[in-house]
Amino acid sequence: MADWDPLGEPESSPGEALGDASASKADDFFPINESDLKMSKKDMERMFLDLERKLDKDSPWKSMPDPRPDLSWRKPTCTLEDWKHNDVKVALGKSIAYVTLNRPADNNILSDGVVAGLCDAVILLHGRPDIRVVVFSAEGKMFCAGRDPKGDNYGFNIQPPAATPKALEEDGKEALEAGAFPGGNLNMGRLLQGRLWQAWSTLPQFTISLVNGSAMGDGIGCVLCSDVAIALKTAFFDFSETKLGLVNAGISPYLMAKTSAGAVKNMFVLGQVLSAETALAKGIVNRVVDSIADGNKVIAELCGEVTKCGPRSVQLAKELVQGVAGRQMDETIMFYVMLNAAAASRSEEAKQSAKASADGKPKPWEVEPIAPLH
Repeated sequence: MADWDPLGEPESSPGEALGDASASKADDFFPINESDLKMSKKDMERMFLDLERKLDKDSPWKSMPDPRPDLSWRKPTCTLEDWKHNDVKVALGKSIAYVTLNRPADNNILSDGVVAGLCDAVILLHGRPDIRVVVFSAEGKMFCAGRDPKGDNYGFNIQPPAATPKALEEDGKEALEAGAFPGGNLNMGRLLQGRLWQAWSTLPQFTISLVNGSAMGDGIGCVLCSDVAIALKTAFFDFSETKLGLVNAGISPYLMAKTSAGAVKNMFVLGQVLSAETALAKGIVNRVVDSIADGNKVIAELCGEVTKCGPRSVQLAKELVQGVAGRQMDETIMFYVMLNAAAASRSEEAKQSAKASADGKPKPWEVEPIAPLH
């Protein structure tokens, strides 16, 4: 008898043994070439999982993290220079972009128009190395009221593009097979939400959320996915969805990246509403200011600091943090860190920095400072 594995699945009963189709449908078994035996779908999946784990263990450098997002799920409907959306505004300055939610009459809920604008802005920004800082904010008294109440079960209300990209269709198929949508009813809006948060959090630019008012539910994702958040002292952060029979599942990974598991559990389980000062103490926001003007002063300070940093080095640093976050320090991560260190040391920016220092000149990215519009 083989050694007992406390983490393994229970041993199969005789009716579930390899080749015994009496305990399952014939479609659940696959024939083994040049043999009368058959293998169940469950056993085949487990075999491939064991093989994958074996390969990962023997060749950890071949299974390193890759935090770079797949952006094929959305084709922008315009450009940043020729912006077509009304519910989201875009303004461009020297090496800086401003993306502003523009539905103050309904507290900037994540309506289909707002989300479509955010999706286009985020996808386009991934292809703009000339932009080094992005500021996300909103018009009106509230930053974002979260989900559109007209959506399905207060869902993320956005329709997929008329010609849904193949990548999104494949996502939907995999999600259905994995049981992400009980009952087999695919919610494409949910998939778009997950894709948006990931693409936002992995933007190559240094991102800032200027939180001009309170944020609720999924609207807090617009705060969490940025690198830095500056909040007005009058802002509140509402995690009370559990009181509606819902859970802030979509934003949970990004909230966990900002604060502790214990703090997140209390926010969700107790449906907490946090003041700006409490959010600051928990790491959800980085600065609390008295006015928008004060917030713009902080943005100007940050732009001065980012000007000193190589644009591609900023991008690599963000990818590195995404890749190692929450991971155990094993060989895979060790090789991943070494690879990134080597890539940085051999980069064009490293060479330019060394040459500029030797010549006593500013580095190329310092010549033209990032210039905020406010």
